[in-house]
Amino acid sequence: MRFSLVIRATLALSAAAAAPSHAANPPIRSRAELERYLRDTPIASTPLAPLPPAARRRFLARLTFGAQGADIDLGEPEAWLSRPEVANLFALFGRQELAERLDIGLTATQKARRVREREEDARHRGCIPDRCPESDIERRFDRLSAISHVSLPDAQRFAAEKRDYDRLFARFQRADRLRELSAPDLRLLVRAVRQTLYVAPDAGHVEQLRDDLAEMQRRRMTEAEDFIDLYRAQIGARQFDQAAALRRQHPGMGVPALPAFKSDHATFAGVPTALSVDIRSGSMHRQAMHLDGPLRIVVIAGCHFSEDAARAIEADASLRPLFAQHSIWLAAPSQRIEDIAGWNREFSDLPMHVAWNQAEWSMLPDWGMPTYYVFRHGREIARFSGWLGIARLKQALRDAGAMTMPQQ
Repeated sequence: MRFSLVIRATLALSAAAAAPSHAANPPIRSRAELERYLRDTPIASTPLAPLPPAARRRFLARLTFGAQGADIDLGEPEAWLSRPEVANLFALFGRQELAERLDIGLTATQKARRVREREEDARHRGCIPDRCPESDIERRFDRLSAISHVSLPDAQRFAAEKRDYDRLFARFQRADRLRELSAPDLRLLVRAVRQTLYVAPDAGHVEQLRDDLAEMQRRRMTEAEDFIDLYRAQIGARQFDQAAALRRQHPGMGVPALPAFKSDHATFAGVPTALSVDIRSGSMHRQAMHLDGPLRIVVIAGCHFSEDAARAIEADASLRPLFAQHSIWLAAPSQRIEDIAGWNREFSDLPMHVAWNQAEWSMLPDWGMPTYYVFRHGREIARFSGWLGIARLKQALRDAGAMTMPQQ
């Protein structure tokens, strides 16, 4: 069982194996090598050529290099390239293994539709597709893509990203404005609002995505899979009935049914809460998570490093009872419910909960995975991140005084 927010699926790109490769030899692994390649190679003969000019600029601007080579942002390849084109582009940077694990890229039909939409928009504007000036929407999308808040704590970063989106795009989120947008601009608007819903979905932006997709559907621009992000966002915003209705309307999404939500209409004023998934009854409920005891260890989890940590903790005679009694394993509000159920089947002593919303958990500024917060009587006394093995975890807990706390 894999449990990750980063990689959505692991299907092989079978078409990529037969696709002609125009990758650099050797692959590009630094910014200097990329600049030389772009200087010496005509764009038309590179795997970058299928990207529209503005998308190509955004892709290159967001490309970073580290010790392992290129870190590739998936947004533009996913929006514009066929699966063989994705494989060729990744091979340019020596990331063939990543292309083989990701299920991204357009089908032939989807690719043809994107090309046709660009051509129709260019005819309407009286220009050639690759030479048309950027629309107002695309210039705004460029600006959104260029903004970085990486220096901020996660909770502040998520809020800042939503403010950026609202400043740039909220004015277009009216029925009359949506109908005026070209098909390429409407797709860019959908991509922009989806970014605000990735970790901390909220009802207002979920409604905007629903309206945008309704306009796309009116123009027959949608397929069932286009509604998956809306379905996930509705769950993240705790709109369970709406998500269930959407699943019935678009069975082709292929998403699993939600466990039944059991509401006891309790009030939770001043107490952080989480969604708990009971795999025995196939139900879920909202639960108060008290941090005011003598010891509470909140673990932000949801990646394969978190799994490694949980396995090691369960196998350790001293850590297993400590974490079984005093820990709360917490996922971000947007985490998939089926992943939570899978985690709870594997780690029954360390069940995962999903933060009901991020505002209730304002005491947790960092949502990197795994991050450990140690609380004593509601006050944070230690915080540390990452998974570097059981010895390092024990030392961090000893430094925080957590391993000497009496069992209560």
